[in-house]
Amino acid sequence: MREVKPFKVDVRQVFDLPPVTIEVTQHEREVKSCPHCRCVQQAEFPPHVTNHVQYGPRLTALVVYLHHIQLIPYKRLSDTIEALYQHSISTGTLANMVKRGREALESNMDIIEDALLESNILHVDETSLRIKGKLAWVHVACTSKYTYLAPHVSRGKKATDDIGILPRYQGTMMHDGFGTYPKYTQATHALCHAHHLRELKGFIEQGHTWASRMTTFLLAAKQAVEAHHGALSEKEAKRWERVYDRILMKAQHRLETMTPLPKKALAFIRRLQKRKEEALRFLREVHVPFDNNQAERDLRMVKVKENISGTFREETFAQSFCITRSIVSTLTKHEKNVWDSLCLLLTGDTLDRVLSTT
Repeated sequence: MREVKPFKVDVRQVFDLPPVTIEVTQHEREVKSCPHCRCVQQAEFPPHVTNHVQYGPRLTALVVYLHHIQLIPYKRLSDTIEALYQHSISTGTLANMVKRGREALESNMDIIEDALLESNILHVDETSLRIKGKLAWVHVACTSKYTYLAPHVSRGKKATDDIGILPRYQGTMMHDGFGTYPKYTQATHALCHAHHLRELKGFIEQGHTWASRMTTFLLAAKQAVEAHHGALSEKEAKRWERVYDRILMKAQHRLETMTPLPKKALAFIRRLQKRKEEALRFLREVHVPFDNNQAERDLRMVKVKENISGTFREETFAQSFCITRSIVSTLTKHEKNVWDSLCLLLTGDTLDRVLSTT
């Protein structure tokens, strides 16, 4: 039948993984002594080869990625590596590999910090996390391209001062109205309306009709801004401001006549009146978003980590987690291959060079 030509060819494809094993690369260098002056000369090992026997950057990148990004605990990670590669690595060695990964990545946080300080909008937020069984906090400062996470025992201004980004920032800071952030007066401020909508939902459930009107106003204003490509004209913005003022004024008059006095609702109304410029900044400035969802997204995996392991046993482990997640989040936002990029960073490359490669 070989001489008979087929009238068609069927094709089927199978995607699979090739067998993978641990590969040992031996580096050798010659050491020579000058026959005249007896001066000893020797070649240089690659920069990442620092010990007589060590694990390489690709295996270290895998351990860092699986532990900090996929949140696999050390014992399960040890079992996984032995099952896949027929090579046993103790949990203590894995912890040391993660530590070395942190040391290699940490210097790149300055690059992220500089990029955030140059941005015209900065999303900031914080969430709780337990370290050594005690309540602590992870703070985030981020944009659509960069993420900076840092743990601290404090939630307030001492933490943000120690971290050092907010005291130097001079753009627009987007946040939920937490009392620490307005203290940074070099920056302008914008309030997150996702938080306002959640509060308004609670007031609606309590029977406050003004809360429904304010919810409708905020959502309609968001649609109007989007329809005008991110910012309204001054005339249009003033018209929306007048509606905003009217809703709040009527709500305040209504609440002040109620018995008992609804203190929480009144405080909400007065906050929106006092911070009107910050609440409505999104109407006029195209770089100011409607909400602070960027910061909430960048903090989400912190809570996932806490749900899985419950706590960090040492502060250095929390710092390592935050550094790695900051780097990986930044790589992801730039649409870089996380695995290849981690390998480059762990062999001494810098984040700015990795991000600039096509």
